[in-house]
Formats: sequence, structure tokens, C-alpha cells
Amino acid sequence: MNAKLLVCCHNESAAGTDLAPTVLAGAALDEKGIVCDYRDDDGENISALNPVYNELTVLYWAWKNYDKLGDPDYLGLMHYRRYFYFNTSRPDVRLLTDAPQERFYEKSRLSTEWLECYLEESDFICPRPSRRTSVRLHYAMTHDVADLDRAVAVLKRLHPDYAEAADEYLEGSDNYFFNMFVFPREIFFRYAEFIFPILEAYLAETGEGARLFVSERLTGIFLHKLQVEGLRPAQLPVLVRVGTFYERVKGLCREWRSVKGWKAKARAAARLLLRRRKESRKI
Repeated sequence: MNAKLLVCCHNESAAGTDLAPTVLAGAALDEKGIVCDYRDDDGENISALNPVYNELTVLYWAWKNYDKLGDPDYLGLMHYRRYFYFNTSRPDVRLLTDAPQERFYEKSRLSTEWLECYLEESDFICPRPSRRTSVRLHYAMTHDVADLDRAVAVLKRLHPDYAEAADEYLEGSDNYFFNMFVFPREIFFRYAEFIFPILEAYLAETGEGARLFVSERLTGIFLHKLQVEGLRPAQLPVLVRVGTFYERVKGLCREWRSVKGWKAKARAAARLLLRRRKESRKI
């Protein structure tokens, strides 16, 4: 199987595997000399916009430079501390591990054999959804819901055939987080041609350069639309490397700072401290 599950990295040098190579996200802004298997500023790219697009700068680079990856049949995205856990027999949404980076591949059961096993019976892979009251209400708890409404309006204008799926997803309770997936080549290109024009038009309208938290919800709409069309997903738990206590506190502070308004910050803190603990189990 010719597949590449790209692992986004940004803080430290990291080498991956042939199946899961590392890509330095925001490489155009790197001042530390970080070394990964690939850089997202090699060829046509939006690497310098990483503070706005987050991990999507890696996906844009993959889209525009697909041949540099060997023209794989399947393209996926994971993160340096979030991997798919290749075992659907567990009921968990997320699993936590304190395994060091060098054992993370082994812990996640990441292998070509397991990937082939799930793709034999499924059309694509995505995270197991987290249950909330609704996608839209959950977004409103920690972000300005007007941003989401503007992004969805752009979506409906550019892709009117997604309008019904968008409404269904936003009012539904299943949330697909993390912008993680494994797509066949044709679905990956369809996804890229779906999401990047929306985000570009959204930024042109708002004139803002803040982080695009709406991107996860747009990805969720896309995943929902695939299922409406009858495509079958393998929904896998996400294995999260919790890191040291210092790293965990740093991550909590970063997420708390990223939301707007004291009310939203209080809700974000409660969700981070309570909701995730309820959904996650350490292995």
C-alpha cells in the first residue's frame, strides 16, 4: 500500500517513518533550525500563514506538492502528539499515554498492516466523534459563534450542494475534532478543493488574521457529507501523548488564552478540566 499519514510537528526536530513521515508546520517562520522529514515551505505553500491556518498549512503543501510525497494512493493527517489508535474494539473516543515519542508509533499500533485492514472494509478513516449537545452550541461555548455563521454562509455560497449536510452536522451531536483523517487520493483532493477556497473567501471578507478555529467544523461538515453520500468511515479513537506535567499545563494555558471573553475562558477551562477527563482513558 502506498500511503502517507503526515505527522505535523512544530516545536522540536522529529523523524518519522516511511508510512508516517513528519512535516514541519510553519517552516517559513522557523528560527530554531528544526529538522523533520519534510517542510511545508518547500514548493508552492502558505507556510507563513501557519499562525492563522494551523496544521492546514501542511495539508495545503501536500495538495500543491503531492508528487514530492511519491503520489500516494492514500493521504492522512495526524499530529505530533495525536495519532489514530488502530483498534476499534475499544469504545473510547480518546486514549491517553505518557509513552515517550520513540514508543508512540508502537503504542498507537500504527502499521501498514493495520491501515490496510481498516481500509479494506471502509472508504476512509476519521476520528471517533465526541458527543456534545450540538456542534454549533459547543463552538459557541468557547468561540465567537458569529465566526462560524460567517464561514458557513461562505460554504453555502461556494458549495450549495453542501448546505443541507452543513445544517445537519451543526445541529447534530457528533463532533469530529482535530482535522485528522485518512483519505484516498481523490477524496483528499476533493477535500482540499472544498476547504481552502472557503477559508480564503472567509478571510477576505472578515479581514482578520486570527486562528481559524472554524476549520475543524468545516472538516466535520465534509466528513458528514461523505457519509450522507453513502461512503463508509472507519472511526478510530485518537491516542494523545500527554507529555510531562509542564507540557500539559502549557497546553492548557495556550488553549485558555486562545478563546475570547472571560465567560468563554471559564467555559473552556471547565471543558478542558472536566469533559476531557470524562472522555479519555490512560493506557
